[in-house]
Amino acid sequence: MKSLAISISSLACVLLLAASAFAAPATRVSAALWANDELFDTVLTDTSFHLPPMHSTDTLYNFGMSGLMGQRSVSASAPGDRDYNGGRWSVKMVVFTDEGKAAHDPDDDGMVNFELTSEEAVLAHQTLGHIEIRDTSIYFECPLLPRKNRRGD
Repeated sequence: MKSLAISISSLACVLLLAASAFAAPATRVSAALWANDELFDTVLTDTSFHLPPMHSTDTLYNFGMSGLMGQRSVSASAPGDRDYNGGRWSVKMVVFTDEGKAAHDPDDDGMVNFELTSEEAVLAHQTLGHIEIRDTSIYFECPLLPRKNRRGD
């Protein structure tokens, strides 16, 4: 049963980062995701869990299957926020609508021309009809860390 939980956690991290292969536990990834308009690093872990109390997780908007490449995941909270839960995530899948693809990829190359960088931006673009947000029932832990290397953003 533990290997199933590890596999689910690894899959969640892969989706989180839109990586092409499973990462080893405790692997630091630079410029992995956005929170409050700031890029953060993360450490991939093999920690997943089921049905945590809602107050013990933060929402993580995952764009791994969104229909466009280049949009990193967006966290609802970050280190320093009073309600940050240390990187315990409740994952929401975000999918670009046809209208959203036209707005975010006007040159039709399959890559976003600009990234959403905060929960407020994600929710605003949902209101505009650019994205749909779906529950996943995936819960895992991957802490956010201040950036080590700021090149290549």
